[in-house]
Amino acid sequence: MQTINQYNDKGEKEGYWEESYYSNGNLSAKGHYKNGVRSGYWEQYYTNGNLWYKGSYKNGKKVGYWEYYYYDGNLDETIFYAN
Repeated sequence: MQTINQYNDKGEKEGYWEESYYSNGNLSAKGHYKNGVRSGYWEQYYTNGNLWYKGSYKNGKKVGYWEYYYYDGNLDETIFYAN
């Protein structure tokens, strides 16, 4: 089992995080932080639990291919973000 929602010595978010939950108990987002900045793979969800988007961050900026989904779970579009 992964350790979640940890801070480094400077009080910055570090490692794997599960962001807030919606009032219905469904997870809002999950991914990784490095020195308080989003880094690596992330997923964001709709209130119904379906995936909203997924992709990777590098130094807090979107990089590579990101997929965005409609509320019903069908793929909307794929966008490439250059470094």
